[in-house]
Amino acid sequence: MADEYPNQAIFERDDFTCRYCGWRGDRDFSNWFVANLSIDHIKPVSAGGTDSEANLVVACHSCNLYKGSHVCESFEEAKAFVELKRAQAEKWFNKHVLKR
Repeated sequence: MADEYPNQAIFERDDFTCRYCGWRGDRDFSNWFVANLSIDHIKPVSAGGTDSEANLVVACHSCNLYKGSHVCESFEEAKAFVELKRAQAEKWFNKHVLKR
């Protein structure tokens, strides 16, 4: 099964939960589907990051998009960057969607 699902160990290590925002994908299929969990490289391969378990985390689709290919040297740095981008998105949402 490891060959068929090479990232299964990362999903299990992180409890099928986004390490950036805490969205859980293991409650039911609806949560799994909405989260669209994937594996994120903390330090992108394009910036010299590796496929080592220490450089990989589970991320929901939104957090993975917010982080993008931003170069981070640690999980803490990546999480802080995602939190900043999320706060910016929430500010935009409140101003332009909720109009407050």
